[in-house]
Amino acid sequence: MKENHDRLIHKFPPEIASHIFIQYSPPSEFFDRSKRINPLYLGAVCQKWRQLAWATPRLWTSLSIGKYNDDRLLLFTEWLERSATLPLTVTVVDGPQRRYPEEEAINILNKHSARWYDMHFVLTPHLISRLSGSSQENILRRLVLYHFPDSDSDSDSDSDSDSDSHSPKFSMKSKPSPTDLALLGIGLPSVDILWNNLAAVSLDDIGVDHCFELIRRAPALETLKLISITPSSNVFLTPNARINHRKLHSLEILRVTEQRVVMEILDSLSLPSLESWVHNKSAFPLDNMISFAGCLPSCFKTFYIYVNKRHWHQLEQLFPHLTYLESLTLSVIHRPTYDFVNWLCASAQALLYLPHLQSLEFIIYTDFPWTSLPQIFALPHWQSLKVKVSTKAARVFYGEDGIVRYLLGLIDQGLRLSVVGGGEKDLLKEYRDNVVSLDI
Repeated sequence: MKENHDRLIHKFPPEIASHIFIQYSPPSEFFDRSKRINPLYLGAVCQKWRQLAWATPRLWTSLSIGKYNDDRLLLFTEWLERSATLPLTVTVVDGPQRRYPEEEAINILNKHSARWYDMHFVLTPHLISRLSGSSQENILRRLVLYHFPDSDSDSDSDSDSDSDSHSPKFSMKSKPSPTDLALLGIGLPSVDILWNNLAAVSLDDIGVDHCFELIRRAPALETLKLISITPSSNVFLTPNARINHRKLHSLEILRVTEQRVVMEILDSLSLPSLESWVHNKSAFPLDNMISFAGCLPSCFKTFYIYVNKRHWHQLEQLFPHLTYLESLTLSVIHRPTYDFVNWLCASAQALLYLPHLQSLEFIIYTDFPWTSLPQIFALPHWQSLKVKVSTKAARVFYGEDGIVRYLLGLIDQGLRLSVVGGGEKDLLKEYRDNVVSLDI
């Protein structure tokens, strides 16, 4: 290794040079080789860089153990030691085909539990149960627990997460009080934490009764994401009346395909502070959705709905109940999209619903009826509407110069229209800058 590879960095005071390294290798939520520079690379440049990197604790506060790591316990130990006393962001990944990390790695991590801050565990139940920590007070704020079945577990055993002998059990000697929690396939009785400080929660592949119990336990909850929720496991009581939660302002129901489960969720909640509701790729029990919408407060402004051929006509019965809605996103899977847009304009004109709507976004996966857009702005109560078309299709305007110029003409007339592609790229602006300017 060269003693000095750089003629500039080593001339800076150590504090400035360390700051440069930190900016070059910013901490990320999860260590990803494609997005974050491994601090080991800095140490490989030259001796002075190595000394500086090894003496900069902030470079070592984030790490991942799993897919891209060899079983190198010494490196793992040294990495944690270099982070000194700073809070840790750690991702630990295991799986049925990967026997790493073993218990020794978990034991090393437990020694630093007082510094656990943002922890993401994807482990077998056996290894989750090894996460014990120390008796020192901890600073854990974000906890993600996903579990894989143990490879030697009986596939025919009872699937109930709380009666299964292979159920994961997460418990620390000093009970944590996180503000952010995500659980996949792990029931509430298997997680020993303080619930009263939770502000953001994501529950995935869990019984609906656990969702209701979580809402009861978390009075400070502000955002709740429910993913692939299953019927009740009968571990907790299902409410007979709506649970009134005064702080929850964002609710997402994602991929909950069983009609009965969605009905239970909507019929069991009263959310007087709700501002945003996402209903994506989930069952569409119209009567229950209307009843839930009828309880929404005046602060409810944002709605996202996944639209397919089976239920898009029912929206004209739901929309009149979203009186105060200002922002609507329609994820349109139906083909042809032309029929849907024409129906939307016709029903909106006839029923005059969504009078306060300010923003309308279409998320599309196929062709879009661009020439139908003026119908939207022609509605008296939607003339100043901001319309955005987010497309997932490749080469949206390929060979369609006439359509693009038509859309640019609408914008020049004062219509608030945008078309975005991957990465929120403004496709119309890009076309105007790169093509239209050549005609001038």
